[in-house]
Amino acid sequence: MTGPTPVRAILAAALALLISLTAPALAQSSDPTPDSTADFAPDAVVAAFLATRTDGYAWVEENEVPTLNAKGAAVVRVLERAERQGLRPADYTLPAADSPESLDQAVSRTLLRYLTDLQAGRVAPKKVDPELFVFPRDVDGLALLDAVHAAPETAKAMADLAPGNPIYRRLRRLLLDYRALARSGGWHPVPEGPTLKPGMTDPRVSEVRRRLSSTADLTPASGATDLYDPALESAVRQFQRRHGLDADGAIGAKTVAAMNVPVRDRIRQIVLNMERFRWMPDEFGDDHVFVNMAGFELDYVVGGVTRLAMRVIVGRPYRETPIFSDTIRYLEFNPTWSVPAKIAAQDLLPKIKKDPSYLTAGGYELYAGYQDGAPRVDPASVDWAAIPKGRFPYRLRQAPGEKNALGQVKFMFPNQFDVYLHDTPARELFAKSVRNFSSGCIRLQKPITLAEVMLAADGQDSTQVRKILDGKKTTRVNLKTPVPVHLTYLTAWIGEGGTVEFRDDIYGRDSLLANALGLI
Repeated sequence: MTGPTPVRAILAAALALLISLTAPALAQSSDPTPDSTADFAPDAVVAAFLATRTDGYAWVEENEVPTLNAKGAAVVRVLERAERQGLRPADYTLPAADSPESLDQAVSRTLLRYLTDLQAGRVAPKKVDPELFVFPRDVDGLALLDAVHAAPETAKAMADLAPGNPIYRRLRRLLLDYRALARSGGWHPVPEGPTLKPGMTDPRVSEVRRRLSSTADLTPASGATDLYDPALESAVRQFQRRHGLDADGAIGAKTVAAMNVPVRDRIRQIVLNMERFRWMPDEFGDDHVFVNMAGFELDYVVGGVTRLAMRVIVGRPYRETPIFSDTIRYLEFNPTWSVPAKIAAQDLLPKIKKDPSYLTAGGYELYAGYQDGAPRVDPASVDWAAIPKGRFPYRLRQAPGEKNALGQVKFMFPNQFDVYLHDTPARELFAKSVRNFSSGCIRLQKPITLAEVMLAADGQDSTQVRKILDGKKTTRVNLKTPVPVHLTYLTAWIGEGGTVEFRDDIYGRDSLLANALGLI
């Protein structure tokens, strides 16, 4: 057989219909392989694709010996360089083929897997961590194969199908740079020892210079290499900032530990975060709020430009802030706080037992239950010592005011997790470099400014913010145009200014993903 027959072409429409009918059932009846997020039937997609070829084989020459044509050879060259996209070339090795037909099928099937992994990720988020509430993008396998085959430049067409998010693209360049750095030997570790401070002379200082020069934090300069001079101090502070450390210029245990993370571990970190971006949309919206929990940062983007950036506080390790996207629909000023039962029992009850005046001093109202019309209860009338640990048979509500846990404003995107952005009276916590202190919600460093900028961008009078706050009355302000909000978890990225950023894996999510991808 030298190529597709008219009969195969006639069957194309029927096969396409077969895909639509069988794919959902196949997805439900058999679990996809661990390395695939596809929930369609790959064999049916490949069959439909090849059936539409009326001009010969798709990827092989028209002869008896299985030989790749120019398009097939171009596909294989890209598959062999899959590491450029943070993928594993070994996953896309063609199986042995003893005929042109089997080779054509093998290339199509392997290409389909590559494009699916490239666009939607190698693993489904829920298989990595049940707390990830993001979902792989839909993949039209037949359209992908058709697009690559029809393109005049096969390699370019495959590259164009990679995620288009600019952060992903910068990570891809960073991956190439760090792999080149690894090939040249990476960097040498800095010996552990007492904290080094500016002005000190120590043999370890020369090792710090060498280490920082390898990642371009420091440009080699003349002078006493063992002297911790101002130029080195500036480089150390920069290194500390881009690793989420206190930028105090003191080279202590945490800074040395960050310097000594091997380049292979940083490469793995980059690969993991590229996988995360395959789960995300290419476009976050011209206007959007982007929260990176691992970086403890929020960016408010208006018209594609970051208008406001600030520090945030996220959930404790045992009350992790979930990962998901939603839409901010309204702002609530001078909010009340209806304390969740879990927080009342686990966090507040121990404080109340220790100090019976805690509720009154904090402006809390106590109710006999959660039903409408439940009577208020005088906290002083309760025998708090008799309430067992972990139980809280009352409802708590905190009135607006300076001590309110939500501060002066909250940004609402109603969701199943009861998570939102809000102000906080605990302003001193923003000075810390690691800020995972909340019960799941996200506390904002500049909430009032964010409210004013967001309302102005929404075409509303931003001066109303101060007037509402001065009125001390709980007030809801709806947004005319809701704003997308993305709660994410990135431990490696390149900022808009080109700064390479790494962060610690505060929730252990890198470890879970690395295990799922077989990178541990």
